[in-house]
Amino acid sequence: MKKLSRAIGIGVTTLVAAAGLAIVPATAATAAPPPINCSGDALIEKSFDNGTSWQMCWRVDSKKGLVLEQVAVKAPQETAYRRVLDSVYLGQLHVPYDTGKSLWNDITSYGFGNQYLQKLSAAECGDGALRDVAQTWSTTRRGETTTYMRTIPALCITDTTSPMAYRSHEQTWGSIEDAPLFTAESQGFSLQIISKVDWYEYATKIEFTDEGGIAFDLGATGDVSYEDFDADATTGWPIGAGDTALAASHWHNAIWRLDFGLDGQNAMAVEQYDSELGEQGVKVPLMHTTATTITNPANLAPVDDLTWWRVLAPNSLNADGHERSYEFVFPGSQLYAGDPVTQPLLTFTNYNACQEYATNNLNPACAEKNLIEYAATGAGQALTDPVAWVNSGFHHVVRDEDQSPMQTHWQSFSIMPRDWTSQSMGTPSGRSCINGDPGGEIHTDESPCEVVEPETPENPETPGTPGTPEPSPNPIDPAAPGDGGGDEDGGDSDEPDTGASISLSSTSLTAGGSFRLTGSGFTPGEKIEVTLHSDPIAVGTLTADAAGAVSGSLTVPAAAPSGAHRIVAVGADSGLEASVDVTVSAAGALAITGGTLAAGGAALGGVLLLLIGAALLIKRRRHTQAVFAS
Repeated sequence: MKKLSRAIGIGVTTLVAAAGLAIVPATAATAAPPPINCSGDALIEKSFDNGTSWQMCWRVDSKKGLVLEQVAVKAPQETAYRRVLDSVYLGQLHVPYDTGKSLWNDITSYGFGNQYLQKLSAAECGDGALRDVAQTWSTTRRGETTTYMRTIPALCITDTTSPMAYRSHEQTWGSIEDAPLFTAESQGFSLQIISKVDWYEYATKIEFTDEGGIAFDLGATGDVSYEDFDADATTGWPIGAGDTALAASHWHNAIWRLDFGLDGQNAMAVEQYDSELGEQGVKVPLMHTTATTITNPANLAPVDDLTWWRVLAPNSLNADGHERSYEFVFPGSQLYAGDPVTQPLLTFTNYNACQEYATNNLNPACAEKNLIEYAATGAGQALTDPVAWVNSGFHHVVRDEDQSPMQTHWQSFSIMPRDWTSQSMGTPSGRSCINGDPGGEIHTDESPCEVVEPETPENPETPGTPGTPEPSPNPIDPAAPGDGGGDEDGGDSDEPDTGASISLSSTSLTAGGSFRLTGSGFTPGEKIEVTLHSDPIAVGTLTADAAGAVSGSLTVPAAAPSGAHRIVAVGADSGLEASVDVTVSAAGALAITGGTLAAGGAALGGVLLLLIGAALLIKRRRHTQAVFAS
């Protein structure tokens, strides 16, 4: 089992501050960062304690409401921003009623700007900062046109935190000793406007985190309209006293438009991932996850709740050589089946400037009027400049608690970096050396941290004292989880204490040779399947007696490869498992068995023992370890 260890013991828990930052290397496989073309109040820049920074332009459109453009992130220790989104905004709010009497498209019919944009007070922005929005618009009634001009505080920028962004305690499995603790809260900031459309008030909120994530939220509040009390028992819900006034249930289908521009690349790709159960494994069936490239514009719905998607930049690689990407995360989106435009969870099209809205497109330069038509028109194109139309749907079944005012209900999704950097943007300096299989100790008391190569497994029997296990450099209480019951002959198990244990006549085995296994703690009368790991090779089957004990002679498969392995015994009925680490030698090779040399004579054996004794003198400078289970 691979260990993550600390070199010295510490008597009290040390809180390692998140201010220590990991170096996240850049790579040459990147485009020059696109310049940002806004300044002053139109520019938003924010940096966090872990070194992550965000940069973007913002504005409020008369129809779309809050629009963000040139959204870019700079990871800790990187010198330049990398573009994530060229633009993002709410492309439609599609509101069909269950009564079948109404369908509203609030973005294109009304809009989230102009007279619908709400003036925010300092109190409702709390500790955040308000920015002004200057507006000019005209309305015509009864042939008379009136022009309005105003500047109001309408954008609230708020710092956010969330507890336990990560937690990792360098503590021996099962130990109650204090050890270095890595933990920190996550930081972020949100941008929010509020728009009032008839009786509803909508909060458009976008939040950015110090891990590179972006969350998109639409909150609905306000009041239930008197015009909505026209439902029956199947299309609404009784509100107020008795069952005579039924408010109509309805949908809020918030369809966002995300125009990707990953790392300024000209060619991007979209992949869909699906997982399905496969063949039976040792304990459970294997789960296979496969990728499908979405090669052309398309309307997509999940195969099941395991389906997920990502947008990637094949020519932009992180320091590990992996393609930078952002994946979609859906905590739960309800899809309205009554309209083709709301049946897909995601629609991907290539960027087209005139395709501005998900439905009822107002741009006359496009003949197509909705996202279904966009995808159909572009079906023959290669999908290389993806725009994602994301349907975040919510079925609102009104309840008594919606009066009054209505409690805000939020509908959300997010995009998260996948392989954007070679390590987390929040990696503290004490963990900066952990990238891939740790393979050994970690000395977090040193700077920078150090990964120690794993030592060659030693024979568990101390030379010169046959049958006596070598003492552990950091003994664990025998009753602690992971001890496995203190198997004799050095066969201590690293598995959690399940109540079952086994021991072998020797832990130095020969391919084709025999050994004796004894054990206890299994279910009386059950079959005990014995295998050699890591690539499982069947060794044999024993039967537990009336007391749950097992004993028998077994043969190591002749084809077993040489090296370090593990003998695993599993109860066929109970699932109880116990194991012992072993070393397998090829037939005829030199091996120590019970203190006797299997080949080569006493003279060669003496030389070998001297060599082993010398090797045991070469130790790591420290022995106290804090171990994570792999």
